[in-house]
Amino acid sequence: MIHGGGEISVQLLANTLSSHVESVEVFSFDGNDSTCVDGVTVHRFSKLPHQIFEISNALAYVPLRRKLKQLESFDVLHSYNLALNPSVGRVSMQLDVPSVATLNSYDLLPKSSFGMVADPPRRLYELLAMSTTGRILRTETKRIDRFITLSDASRNIYHENGFNDVSIDVVPNMLDPSFDVPKEKSDSEVYQLLFVGSLIKEKGVRYLIEAMAELPSDIILRVVGTGEQQKKLHTLAHEMSVNSRVEFTGQVPYEQLQKYYANSDVFVHPGVWPEPFGRTLLEAMQAGLPVVATNVGGPSEIVPQAELRCPPKDATALAEAISLALERLELGDENREYVNEKYSPDVVIDRIRKVYRTAISEH
Repeated sequence: MIHGGGEISVQLLANTLSSHVESVEVFSFDGNDSTCVDGVTVHRFSKLPHQIFEISNALAYVPLRRKLKQLESFDVLHSYNLALNPSVGRVSMQLDVPSVATLNSYDLLPKSSFGMVADPPRRLYELLAMSTTGRILRTETKRIDRFITLSDASRNIYHENGFNDVSIDVVPNMLDPSFDVPKEKSDSEVYQLLFVGSLIKEKGVRYLIEAMAELPSDIILRVVGTGEQQKKLHTLAHEMSVNSRVEFTGQVPYEQLQKYYANSDVFVHPGVWPEPFGRTLLEAMQAGLPVVATNVGGPSEIVPQAELRCPPKDATALAEAISLALERLELGDENREYVNEKYSPDVVIDRIRKVYRTAISEH
């Protein structure tokens, strides 16, 4: 299965930090043991059984409270699970230990605050809880000393929705240096487009399939991933008469993604919402691919070529940007150099350590 971007990012953060500081320990809610992974001690607690933030934070606080003496020994606490930031804020205050939190999603905000429509369960939660218990969660979260967002777009959303009174630094995720993609491309007579990600509305894959109907027949699309929109996207490909040029691979292990990037010519990210970041864009650029993305959210800040960024929900504009990318495949080499300079672990970890030092000095 494809690991989530958050899981990959926190593993890279812990591993890179371990070579720059005295010690790093990770507390994770996905098991019942303590192990050492690549030199980093990982303490695993039982998986939280509930998706309601108020309940999950109450349940998370219990094992964290049992570890107060151990947590008190750290120079800084870094929360990377936004849903549990309230618990970390409470623990940080009780222990008087400096804390940092990465705001890598918008779960504590109403869906409307970032232009999305809530489904019925979420709408009910927002109606009943956002102004009551949700306010308590946000108050506990704000006990954290400093925050990190992965993009300027994400910071702006938080500043506009109740977090204008806290300190937020922008530090992107780092690339995975072990994600090694061969430079050689196959001598295919067709051009291959690639999308990697969850098949949900927010990813905008329907507009990519619609764009295929406006592109020449020598262009094919490979869609890697699965999700609730999968059947609808299959149906749409048939309706648009492009099903013979669109391949749905389903889930692919992270370790096997390299071959899909290696056999592609252009990577496309047709998102329709202000996604905080976009790890797959880093992977595509590491692979030496031109990247087409919509000009919304964090992904638009990753793509360096303005002409390859287009409006969301616009299949025609997407097709035009793809055509331009196929005419300028040499941009892939520029992307590889660019991403290795800007998003390398050493560059990103220096910025994160600066946030830590500031949190410690201002605590």
